Amino acid sequence: MSFVNKRGYLFIGFATLLFLVLIGVVAYQQRATTPTAKSYCNDYACTNFRDGTNWAIRNCQGTSTEGSTYTCTQKGQSGTCGAKSYCCPGTGMLWTTDLTACAGTTSSDCCACPTPTPVQLTSQCNGPCMNSGNCTNGNVCLYDQGYGWVCRNPACYGTTNCSCSSATPTPTITPTMTLTPTPAQGQMRCGEGCNSTADCQSSLRCLYMDNVRQCRNPVCPDKTNCNC
Repeated sequence: MSFVNKRGYLFIGFATLLFLVLIGVVAYQQRATTPTAKSYCNDYACTNFRDGTNWAIRNCQGTSTEGSTYTCTQKGQSGTCGAKSYCCPGTGMLWTTDLTACAGTTSSDCCACPTPTPVQLTSQCNGPCMNSGNCTNGNVCLYDQGYGWVCRNPACYGTTNCSCSSATPTPTITPTMTLTPTPAQGQMRCGEGCNSTADCQSSLRCLYMDNVRQCRNPVCPDKTNCNC
């Protein structure tokens, strides 16, 4: 075999090897950049849910199948859920979109930091809770998919208005109960403050949202305009 023929075979072999290496690199890059489906992530509509003794929110944005969970354990912590930013007002408190509630955060490397004051959460029907002691009107703390830990009527825990009678969706007020004269009963509109569901217009419920009781649509309590 002549020297020229040997050089030709060597060139063809080298070109073939280089082609195979390029195919392998392209296949590896395609496999490495394939996004992972987030089949296990649920952000509970960006509502607070209990994580041990504290409250947490979950952000399903990104590549992790479980998303990113933020637990409120110290004032000044920040987190995101969907397109909103949240902050932790203090230990044992709910995440809030009111970032001013976290202003004035002290340094965590102090020599003798004071013990945080326990927060006793009080919730109306369908409001957030950590245990049944947080619930009013005989309701209990139950877990509902999409809402997290909320106060519900144990006799009909599947209803968000805590009323077991479909004919009378608004709970009957006993004669012994004394209501605050303001706000006017049944007149408060979406987003306005309330003491109980009786204060809100008939289609709304008094829910505990961002540490404030407001009249909201129970079907989509996170909507500030009550339009689902």
